[in-house]
Amino acid sequence: MKKIASILLITMILLLTACAGGKISYVGDSPNVALIIANRGDKGFNDSAVIGMNVSVQDHGTNLTILEHDNNPDNYEKVFLDAAQSYNHVIITSSMMKETIEAHAADYPDVKILMYDGEVDWSKGDLSNVYCVIFRANEVSYLAGYLAAAMSQTSKIGFVGGVKNTNIDDFAVGFEAGAKAKNPDIQVYLEYAGSFNDQEKGKEIAEQMIDGGADIIFSAAGAVNLGVLDVVAANDLKMIGVDTDQYALFMAEGKEDLAKCIITSAMKDIGDLLYGAVDNYTKREVITGESKTIGLAEGGVSLAKNDYYKEIVPQAIQDEIDALEDKIIKGEIEVPTARTPSP
Repeated sequence: MKKIASILLITMILLLTACAGGKISYVGDSPNVALIIANRGDKGFNDSAVIGMNVSVQDHGTNLTILEHDNNPDNYEKVFLDAAQSYNHVIITSSMMKETIEAHAADYPDVKILMYDGEVDWSKGDLSNVYCVIFRANEVSYLAGYLAAAMSQTSKIGFVGGVKNTNIDDFAVGFEAGAKAKNPDIQVYLEYAGSFNDQEKGKEIAEQMIDGGADIIFSAAGAVNLGVLDVVAANDLKMIGVDTDQYALFMAEGKEDLAKCIITSAMKDIGDLLYGAVDNYTKREVITGESKTIGLAEGGVSLAKNDYYKEIVPQAIQDEIDALEDKIIKGEIEVPTARTPSP
């Protein structure tokens, strides 16, 4: 993240602490924005959104409310209606609420709806007030898989997904392809927790993978990642973080022991995306009725190449990663994806 990264270490703890709890409202100037997330405290996807929006509060005086659905389908309609009936801009994380948007967006034509990390079915009715942003997570996870294979001492690595859906499958497909590109004989364990919240399940899966010889695990599973990290740390092994620079996050919290288990993170530029969305709202430059896909070339995803990465990853491997990234951006490598190609 560009703007957000520049202040991340200074503001992260303050901003997340200030937002602890259920529904938080901020009194400020237009635009009025409701952010709908699963829940806070995942140290990744949702917290990145909260940080980006809080910087927007500081810079734009945004009147912000944060609503949480706790990954419970029974809550999706309620939180959406709460937001749409009170705010003129609604930002929704991921595709978990796709059907809710398709069912109700047309009822609130004056409300601008941004769904990031997912896409509606545009054939489901009048969705002209909706805008979707899709991250090409397969591209950055390809780099993560290549790195894991290059750094593994056992030629066994693992991937932990949350709920099985296209977004998480895209991480898995890219990760396995990247690992096989480096070492065709590497064994890649792929497991799904069936949850984005169950840290105990994360621990269970990580223990099974480590018992099977895996020495590096990439976890893309929301708060489940925290359970994976606990087991990785207990076994003095390494993992790859997701969505935000999780090494930087844990260092900011003073948890160096956990931070130094994270070689790198496969990041989505969530904070800057949402900050930019609110900036567009402020300028009345809002685009709706279409989808946008962003990957390495657009800066929408990236591998965290922080000081720790540069310290522990041999320079030769860093050079290989940089060369791969360049080839993906230029279209010289076509990374497999779990997404259905657009017609």
